[in-house]
Amino acid sequence: MKYPLVPLINDLTFPFLFFWFCLPFGILLILLIFWFQHLLNEGKPYCTTIFTVFI
Repeated sequence: MKYPLVPLINDLTFPFLFFWFCLPFGILLILLIFWFQHLLNEGKPYCTTIFTVFI
């Protein structure tokens, strides 16, 4: 038997496979963004509120 009877990638399975193959890369990208933000903010004093009052 040369080819499988049911193709692995068709109209039903393509979105599912695409999602599961791209999910790890998306998670890595988000983690890298948070890590770079952490590295950039290491030397700065941390602000706990978004609304700061400058006197």
